[in-house]
Amino acid sequence: MNLRQFTIFSILTFLFVFGCAKRVTVEVPPQVDLHSYDAVGIVEFTSDAKGELPSLATQRFIETLQRSQPGVRVLELGNEEELKDVLGINKLDYSAMNAIKEQFGVEAVILGKLDVTDVRPNINLQDLMSALSASAEVDASLTARLLEAPRGVTVWTMSSRRTEKIAHVGMSGGAVVFDAQDPERAYGVLVDALVHDITRDFRVTYATR
Repeated sequence: MNLRQFTIFSILTFLFVFGCAKRVTVEVPPQVDLHSYDAVGIVEFTSDAKGELPSLATQRFIETLQRSQPGVRVLELGNEEELKDVLGINKLDYSAMNAIKEQFGVEAVILGKLDVTDVRPNINLQDLMSALSASAEVDASLTARLLEAPRGVTVWTMSSRRTEKIAHVGMSGGAVVFDAQDPERAYGVLVDALVHDITRDFRVTYATR
């Protein structure tokens, strides 16, 4: 290496080291800040599956929101059928947001849907003795929306799809049934993964700059 090459190499090395030394990790605020609303309502997630899976997903979603943004006020509005009865409406859509605001005083509402798209049972002879004791590989998707009241404008939406092997899955009347004495243990991995995916916009992140 001649003197000119050595000088260029030294300058580049200095610039690289200096540049790295100046890089810092900074906190990036959530893309969606729920503190901008005085209160947020949430309707229990709907699902094509029966049993504990939808209610567990709803509760985990609330827990994740309040852990990610402490102090956010969340009002649980019950399931969709109960809410429609209280409001005297036939359909829970954007036009119902004004009625929800007037009745409950929330400024935004979270709606969600959990779809089970495929169930591949893993049944042995012992499982045949109980319709709800089989394990299965389950494909599921979770979609949530944040609508502002009173106009029902969608300001955020996110979805996720996951495949997990879970326990206590059965069939009843052609519908998939998720029923276990300990739902968190039976379905927790699937629910936690879906909720973690769709709530990323509510979490603080970190970036190196």
